[in-house]
Amino acid sequence: MADVFLHVGLYKTGTTTIQGALAATADQLAAAGVLFPGGHRAQRLAAYDLLGQRVGGELRGESAGALGRLVDLVSAHDGPTVVVSEEELSLARPRQARRLVRALAGHEVHVVVGARDMARTLVSAWQQTIVNGGTTSWAEFVASVRGQEGAPPGDGVSFHWRHDLLRVLDTWGSVVPAERVRLVTVPPRGTPGAVLLARFADAVHLPAGWPGEQQDLRNVSLGAAELEVVRRLNEAVGERFNAAQHRFVIEAGIRSRLAGSTARPLELPPEHLPWARSYGQRLVEELERREVPVHGDLADLVPPEVVAPGRALDDVTDAELLAASEAALVSLALDHGRLFRRYRRAFVDREGRLPTPAEVLSSQVRAGGFWLRKQAVHHADRHPLVARASDVYLRRTAPSSRW
Repeated sequence: MADVFLHVGLYKTGTTTIQGALAATADQLAAAGVLFPGGHRAQRLAAYDLLGQRVGGELRGESAGALGRLVDLVSAHDGPTVVVSEEELSLARPRQARRLVRALAGHEVHVVVGARDMARTLVSAWQQTIVNGGTTSWAEFVASVRGQEGAPPGDGVSFHWRHDLLRVLDTWGSVVPAERVRLVTVPPRGTPGAVLLARFADAVHLPAGWPGEQQDLRNVSLGAAELEVVRRLNEAVGERFNAAQHRFVIEAGIRSRLAGSTARPLELPPEHLPWARSYGQRLVEELERREVPVHGDLADLVPPEVVAPGRALDDVTDAELLAASEAALVSLALDHGRLFRRYRRAFVDREGRLPTPAEVLSSQVRAGGFWLRKQAVHHADRHPLVARASDVYLRRTAPSSRW
């Protein structure tokens, strides 16, 4: 019987950092009897299978059976510990959580939940909404989350479903004994990433010294102007991208190149700080009442009281937009060039060699001639001169047309 630790998120609580470290040290962990089954992609597909979730652009049928395959890997492990890390599991309903725990019968299941202060969670969630293809402005987003009168409810409902810590604790606490549900708090801004990893390692009983010198991997953040450019790009593109294409162009392309270069990082505007602090204080009181085991400090869930004055996140000047747009165009150009080189390599692998300049030129000339013949046919009915020339050409090249 192994101890199976299900790290279920929440979203925006350092999951990228944790999952990157687990993947990079999988061999080291395996030598110590700790299984990171299948890698992160296999775990995400298993979560999709459990939840019934499908993402546009994924290969058809890829999620079907993924949960069973993951459980098989766990069952075949003869070591003492298994760690699964996937924030999609935070969306599980009680019956889905129950199904997963039952599938792991014979093992002792523990649940680890991450938590972060509301000030950082709110702006990070809005950024992720835009990066994933959304078009909601900051003003509309925060009004929806705070339930302000007249605000469209959709973004607020989605936000609280993804970030309501108490809902997730209630869901998994209904299928796992309370002493096996624990909380990892995200340390304050500016704290080295190693602190979060140390807290997680303590929560899931990883070997001392994990993850060693492994480089800290985390999601990179866009600034206010860069995010506004992406938001407007989403409006222009509409639904012509599927989810996988959007991730490739925006998240893996524009976001990775623009992040960290902004003069205006995303910070919660001061007018929302009292609400975020009140939310954090009430959450801490409830967690203390429940006596949830904590790895870290509950004080981390209350944002600092002092925040530097700043503009609203969607208050962006034309100069800022121009600079961010230029940077986005450079990013797209570089990625397009990279894809062109990959296409040329694939062409050589398939065809044996690239065409010579002379072959390209002659092929283009032939293509131009073919296009002219097609245009002559299309316009013969409307232009007598074209019709006469077409008839002469036809009689000369197609003898049977004279029959």
